[in-house]
Amino acid sequence: MELWQQLAPSRGPLPPQRWGFLPTEQFWHLAWFTPIMLAFWIPAFIFHDCLVLLGGAWWQNGLACMAFAVLWTGLVERWSRGYLARRRMRALTEGGLEDAQEAPVPPPALPQKLPVFATHEFWDYAFLRLFGRARGVAARLTDFLFFMAFFYPSGLVWVGAFSLLLVISLCLGAWQRRLLRRELAAATQPGPALAEASGSRVSRPPRIA
Repeated sequence: MELWQQLAPSRGPLPPQRWGFLPTEQFWHLAWFTPIMLAFWIPAFIFHDCLVLLGGAWWQNGLACMAFAVLWTGLVERWSRGYLARRRMRALTEGGLEDAQEAPVPPPALPQKLPVFATHEFWDYAFLRLFGRARGVAARLTDFLFFMAFFYPSGLVWVGAFSLLLVISLCLGAWQRRLLRRELAAATQPGPALAEASGSRVSRPPRIA
C-alpha cells in the first residue's frame, strides 16, 4: 500500500468493537459531523451538570466523565452500527441488491489538498513511528492528560492545554504534508525512458497547497 493511501482517511470496513461494547476510533472519526454525535453530547452534558451539582472535586468529575464517555460512546456505537446495518439490509432487499453488486468500485484518487492539521490516520502513524509497540499506551496516556487538563479549575491550564494540542497538530500536519509531497512527487515523476525520449530534464511536479 502506498504511503499516501495509509495517511488518507480510510473508507474500509470498520474494526469490531472490543468486548462488544468499547468504542472504536475509526467509527467516531466518521461519525464526528453526523447526528450520531447528538446522541453522545446531550447525555454527556447532562451527566456533567449532575456531577457539578453534586459538588465533587475536579479530578473526580474528570475521571467520572472519562468513564462515562468510554461506556456511552461504546453503547451508542453498538446501537448505531446495528441500525445502519439493518437499514442497509432493508435497502438491499427492496431491489438495490443487483445495483450494489454491479456498481464499480472507484479507484483511490490522489489527494488534491494537503491537510493543515494532522489527520486522524496520521496521528496513529506518528505514534507508531515515535513509540513503536508502546503507541497504544502513549496514545491513551496523551488522551488522559489532555482530558484531565480541560477539567482542571484554571483557565490558564485550559488555554495552555488547548494551545499545546494545536501546536502538536500543526507540527504533525507539517510532517504529513512533507511525506505526502514526497510520495506524490515520486508517483508523478516520469521514468528514465520517458525522460530520454523527451530530450529535456524532468521538471518538478507542482506543489499542492
